[in-house]
Order: sequence, then C-alpha cells, then structure tokens
Amino acid sequence: MVSGKKIAAAVSVTALVAGLSYMAYFDYKRRNDRQFRRKLRRDRKKVEKTATKISSPSIDEISDLAMELLGKVASEPMPQSPEDKEQFFMAQVSKGEALSSSGASAYPEAACCFFQALKVYPNPVELVMIYQKTTPDAVFKLVMAMMAQEVKQKQARYFDVFPPRDSNVRIKDKSKMEGKTKYKHSEDGVKSDVVVPNRALFATKGVEQGEVVYEEESVVSALLPCAQNGKFCYHCLRAVAEEKAETESTEDVEEKVEETGSTESTEDVEKKVEETEPVEETKKSSATFECEKCHDAVYCSEKCRQDAYDAYHQFLCPSSNKTAREFAELTQ
Repeated sequence: MVSGKKIAAAVSVTALVAGLSYMAYFDYKRRNDRQFRRKLRRDRKKVEKTATKISSPSIDEISDLAMELLGKVASEPMPQSPEDKEQFFMAQVSKGEALSSSGASAYPEAACCFFQALKVYPNPVELVMIYQKTTPDAVFKLVMAMMAQEVKQKQARYFDVFPPRDSNVRIKDKSKMEGKTKYKHSEDGVKSDVVVPNRALFATKGVEQGEVVYEEESVVSALLPCAQNGKFCYHCLRAVAEEKAETESTEDVEEKVEETGSTESTEDVEKKVEETEPVEETKKSSATFECEKCHDAVYCSEKCRQDAYDAYHQFLCPSSNKTAREFAELTQ
C-alpha cells in the first residue's frame, strides 16, 4: 500500500517539474518568438499606464472608473444571514488588504473588495473612517467615488417609480422641454460635460382648486425652531389643540350679583371684574403629551410620543444627550 508521504513527494516532484518546464517554455518563447515579446511589452505598458492613471487620476477619471467598477460588482450576490455577512466581510477586507499591498495596478480590485465589505457592515460611517486611515489614498478615493455613483444611480431610479401611475402627475425635465441644456460647473467655474436635469412635477389632467393631487409620508421631517413652542406635535407636525382659559365678563359678574341680590355698586362690580378677569390665557389641551424627561418635546397623542421615543427621541432628548442639549439651547 502506498503511503501518504510517497504520494505527497510524487505530487511535489510533479509540480516542480511542471513549473520548471513552464519556465523553460516561457524563456524559449521570449527569446525566439517576436510576437510573444511584443505581447509582453504591450501588457507591461498597459499595466504601467493603469498604475499611473490610478496613482494620480483626475476627478472625471475616478468617476468613470467608479462607474465601471460598480457595474462589475452589481451582479455579485450579497449574503443575507448575519453569519454569512460576517464571513463575507472578513474575506473581502482580507482580500482588499492583500491587493492594496500588491501595487497600484491592483487598486481597482482592492476598492471593489472594500466597497463590498462596506455594504454588509452594520456601521458604514465607522468603516469609512477606518478606510481613510488604513488604505492607500487612491483606493480610498475609489471607494468613496463608488459610493457617490451608487447614490446617483439610486436617485435616478427613484424617478422610475415616482410619482405613482395613479397620481395623475408626471416628472419631466424642463430643460429638455424648453430646449435648454444646463451643464455642471466645477468650483473654479469650469464647465463640464455633465448635464444637470431641471425636473418639475406636471399634472396630466385638470386639477380642481383644493383637490388633493398626491400624498406620501415624509422620509425626514422636523419642526422649525420658531414652531417649537408647544403648539405643534414634534412627531406628526400637526397643530396641537388649545383651549382658552375660562374668563368672566362684566355682564357675567352683574348677572351673578343680581341673582344673589347683592347691593354692591357698579364701581365695586367693575373692580371685581378687573380682579377676576386677567388677560386671556391659553392652556395646553388635556390631549397634549410631553416628554417626561425634558418636557420640551410636545406631542398630540400618546402614540406619537411613544413612536417618537422609540425611533429617535431617546437618542436626541436634551436631558440625556449633551450635544442635543447644547443644540437646543442654541436654537432657542
């Protein structure tokens, strides 16, 4: 029976012979085949050109390369379970670090690995800060450009589904309708070839006055500082109902005097009215709900208060967040 050591030795010898044979064949082709030598020179120049382009690219070149790399990784499947995501993240980061140390020619592939790892990491902002400190500058710029291009692609796809078909409104580019094209300019005022769309919402049918055209829930909303006065719900932004404090007029006091048979003079009645009739005050409705900790945030219902606390107020409450407290003081 053949032992494992003999098998391993045979495999090693075979691999060594194959390697030496390939080296001999490569050297023979390099010395005697002119076409092969030309191909080697072309490949070497291509690698050098790519390395130079990556090490000091322009903004447009970075954007173009980022678009190309996005198309490359778009078809790759992403893990779904937490365990698979963790394994995928570790593999992509390890591969990206190895490629980054291989030289500028491997930077694009390294950027793809770091970008894929970023998509499954639970705290992307934290990972971006780590990338900025640990990866080559060219790789980091490529990763950030890929993120920016992905956002632009998502923004463009948004108008494929918005507005809904049954809303009787459409998004159109006013520049195309008017035959005018607006181009993007750099900070230095240099005109580029990037066309800036001028989108607007147009009705596809006649709309009556007061008719609701379209409704949707906001993604982000906040009260203006001037509206943070206890009259509006901090969550749904609806006006909080108010009721006026009950006051007594002069006629009411006179009626009570007549009913009780009092002999007070008119001057005494007016004096009593002045004492009992302060300037009209408003008080919060019994339906008003405040944050039990800061007493600044006001809500129109218990549901709004609880939803706000669960979603964000527990992190932004001035009573427990120093930064939020300083910001609240600044806005006031």
